[in-house]
Amino acid sequence: MKIAKVYGLRYKSPKVAESTVLYHLKRNGIKRRDPAERVRKVTGTMVDEWVMRYQEGESLKSIAGKMVDPVTVWNHLRRRGVILRDKVEAQVQAVTKYQRRPFNGDALEKAYLMGLRYGDLDAARHGRAIRVRVSTTHPAMAELFERLFSPFGFVHRYPREERLTGHEWTLESDLDGSFEFMLRKPCIAELERLPEQEFLSFLAGFFDAEGSIFLHRKSSGLAPELNIANTDKEVLNLISRRIADLGVASKLTFWDQRTKKRQFKSVSPLWKVNVWRFQCVNRLLTWLILRHAEKMAKKRIALRFVSPISQAKNTETIEEWEVLARQIEGERRMFIEEAKQALTVAGVE
Repeated sequence: MKIAKVYGLRYKSPKVAESTVLYHLKRNGIKRRDPAERVRKVTGTMVDEWVMRYQEGESLKSIAGKMVDPVTVWNHLRRRGVILRDKVEAQVQAVTKYQRRPFNGDALEKAYLMGLRYGDLDAARHGRAIRVRVSTTHPAMAELFERLFSPFGFVHRYPREERLTGHEWTLESDLDGSFEFMLRKPCIAELERLPEQEFLSFLAGFFDAEGSIFLHRKSSGLAPELNIANTDKEVLNLISRRIADLGVASKLTFWDQRTKKRQFKSVSPLWKVNVWRFQCVNRLLTWLILRHAEKMAKKRIALRFVSPISQAKNTETIEEWEVLARQIEGERRMFIEEAKQALTVAGVE
C-alpha cells in the first residue's frame, strides 16, 4: 500500500492498490517477505535485554526501535512471565521527566516530616504525585528541604515576592504516592499515642519549622531559652503536656502579632510554648535531633552555657553567639537579595 501511495497509484480502495503492486512484483519474480521472518531472528540474548529495559521503565515502542514491531517485544515479554504495565501507567511513566522514589517507611523519619508539616511545609495532591512546598527567607531551610526530598524526587526552586521582606524563595518537589501521609496533619489523639522516640522526632521537625533558640537576660545574666510558636493552640498544649511528662517545665502564652503587623489583616494571633529553666532547656535540646543548620549551630553554643549564676564563664560563649547571629542575618539578607535579583532577571527575560 505504501509503494502504491509513493507512485500515486489511484484505485477504488487501498486494498486494490496493494493487490496490484503485489501482482507486478510476483510477475517480475520478486517474492513477498515472510511476516514472521523478523520474529524468528529474535534471540534469547535479545529478549534478556528487552526484559531488563522494560523493567527499568522503557516503553515497548522504544525497545522495539526499527528492528521489530512493538507487538513482537510484547509477545516475548509475556512468554517470559513479565508483568506488563497497563496503558495509563506506561503513559504516566513516559511523561514523567524525573524519577520518583518511594518513601522508605521509617517511623522516626515519618514523625519528623509530620512535625515539619505542622509548621512551614505545605503538601497537596498534584495529579498522581504528592507536591510538597516551602517558602522561606532562610538559606538553611532551603538546604534542609533539598536534603530531605532530593533523594525522592527533583527539587525545583524559584523566587517570588513576599509581603514582609519583599522577596523569598519557594522550593517544591513532586513525590511518589507513598508520601500520601503528608497530605493531612495528624490529629491530637494520634500525637498523644506516639511512642516517646517518635514524639521527640515529631517535635524536632516541628521545632525546625517553628522553634527558636535565643538568649534571654535574667537577673543573674544571659541564658538560652526556647520558644515554639504556632497558631494551633491544641498542638502546643499537647507538646507542653508531653514534655512535662519528660520532666521539662514550660508555659503556654498568647502573643497577638497583629499589634506588630497591623498592615496585614490576615495575620493570625500566635501561641507560644516557652521553656525557660536552664536545666529544662539543656535537657530538651539534648533530646531533639535538629536538622535545620541555623538551629543546629545555635544548639551547639547553647549547650556550652554554664549556669547563669557563673556569668563570667559564659563571656566567650556569648561572643560566639553574637558572631553566629550576625552571620545568620547576613546570609539571610543575601538570600533575599538573590531572590530579588533572580526575579528581576526572570522578568526581563
